[in-house]
Amino acid sequence: MRLLKIAAGVILILTGVFCFANPGVTFLSMAFILGMAMILSGIIGILAYLKNVNKENSSLLIIEGITSFILGFLVLSNQLLADAAILVFFGMWLMFSGILRVAEAYSAKKSGLTIWQAPLVLGLAGISIGIYSFFNTVLFTFSVVVLVGIVFIMQGINVLMVGLSLSYYYKKYLHKTAEQ
Repeated sequence: MRLLKIAAGVILILTGVFCFANPGVTFLSMAFILGMAMILSGIIGILAYLKNVNKENSSLLIIEGITSFILGFLVLSNQLLADAAILVFFGMWLMFSGILRVAEAYSAKKSGLTIWQAPLVLGLAGISIGIYSFFNTVLFTFSVVVLVGIVFIMQGINVLMVGLSLSYYYKKYLHKTAEQ
């Protein structure tokens, strides 16, 4: 599952790069690719939860997986029509994942794990970029597709980080159960 979660992160990052490569296209022409990437990431997140041995640290996997799946389905069903709604939608998705990373960092620090700083930094960056997407028209006025690309790259980094940390949590869990 670790490799699938890492692959999901890479797919989201590549989807974001694809948005950068096509800044002049409309959101509707990109919606299928974006929605499929979100659904794939959601399914992999749900599967990672189901296969993870350490259920204590994996509740965030199922929450993020279900959220990405549902939001991906909304993108595929053309429920986002106004440009302002698109930016708010993806900004909220990234903010939600950022909040999950901050919660993960807090939980890791509380458990005595040493790798709590990276999820905290990623979570705060996700929250910041998500908030920025609300104010895009006031500050830099990126095109909708470019800002969605930024969101997908950040979300891909979040998912990639979760995938990389799965083995760490798994090894830590095995070590704790062997001691008991």
